[in-house]
Amino acid sequence: MDATYHKPKLRWPLDIRMHDVPAASGAASVGAKPERVLVLQCPLGVTPKPLVLISAVAPVLELFQGELTLQEILARCAPYGLQEQTLKDLIALLDDNLFIANSRFFAAERAMRESFLNLSVRPAALAGLSYPESKEALRKLVDGFLVDLETTSEKIELCCLVAPHIDYQRGGACYGGIYPHLAASNADLYVLMGTSHQYSERLFHLSAKDFESPLGVLPCQTEFVSRVASRFGTTRAFADEFLHKKEHSLELQLPFMSRVKPKASIAPVLVGSFHRAIASGRYPHEWEEYEAFVASLVEAIRTEIQHGKRVCFIAGVDMAHIGPFFGDDWALSAEKMLLIAERDREYLAAIESRDLRKLFAHVAQDGDARRICGFPTMYTILDVLERLGVSYSCQSSSYQQAVDYQSGCAVTFAGMALYANSDSSL
Repeated sequence: MDATYHKPKLRWPLDIRMHDVPAASGAASVGAKPERVLVLQCPLGVTPKPLVLISAVAPVLELFQGELTLQEILARCAPYGLQEQTLKDLIALLDDNLFIANSRFFAAERAMRESFLNLSVRPAALAGLSYPESKEALRKLVDGFLVDLETTSEKIELCCLVAPHIDYQRGGACYGGIYPHLAASNADLYVLMGTSHQYSERLFHLSAKDFESPLGVLPCQTEFVSRVASRFGTTRAFADEFLHKKEHSLELQLPFMSRVKPKASIAPVLVGSFHRAIASGRYPHEWEEYEAFVASLVEAIRTEIQHGKRVCFIAGVDMAHIGPFFGDDWALSAEKMLLIAERDREYLAAIESRDLRKLFAHVAQDGDARRICGFPTMYTILDVLERLGVSYSCQSSSYQQAVDYQSGCAVTFAGMALYANSDSSL
């Protein structure tokens, strides 16, 4: 029997979440509770569309680990009345959508990776999904969020712009409030750094591709990226470049950059999880991979400076991700969000004070209970600035919370403009 049916195994990576959907319309639905469904999505994009299943299949899917045979799964689920044909139909449906770990999925994944690596331009992945695909509609949307671009005309030493990477519907005002600070920047290179939301054993992921949005293409400064990669190790620098394909933390910066700095040159970098460092209580620089990358990035920036070039960081980062939607066993409340805001402001204060140890200690104190996805990116940027001797002041900071009490989902984020002090610059 084919392994697909003999010992079915869900493939990885795979995003599986429960969602509540409104009851179907009609007289019978009046007052009815929302229906719970199971949504399977592919973070890599191998399967382009989500698969929606009834919630009752969740206990069955938990058994799809490649260890139990079809008959053993049937025996485990006998109390629930699961029939063999129903089980086979479920496996076939998952297989058709490339959610089973078998030769079909691995071939499709390999082909997609190879296709992406051969591209010179990283296509927009979210156009028509998270924001308008039409150039005109997207320009109108972005311009509607942007405030006066002349407000920062005298501040030319911007060393880091901190923007969210939450969707525009919830965070558009924050993007629009912070990106005008980019208008007066005279940097020759923007190191675009963001959160890698997909798992990898590696910490840092470079890309030498130009990045596209409906508002145009921002060119990659490949010489700079190659300089970082050659010192850090080209193989590991690009081993998981594929993670850039669907990652939104950088892509959501592009429309705003294209409106404010349409001729900007970029160096795209994704930063992975600091989970090992937090769990062990060891600072990131104690890990070889982190230290090697930061040293490589610092050296590459120094070379730019020696050639009379200016460099600015753009961070695509969010903060807390809390509530039952993210796995917490407590309900969201206004009082809880006030406590979260207090903790978040401690985190932001550590950034403003340029205190790396305080920043790390703040997150490690509770084991990153708030799931601050932008922490590794911000820690890395602050470390690089410190090693370059760049001190800065925070000239603008805005903090916001996007809370959905019904779904139990809360995300916090902030916009910050960090300006190099007069005695130091990039």
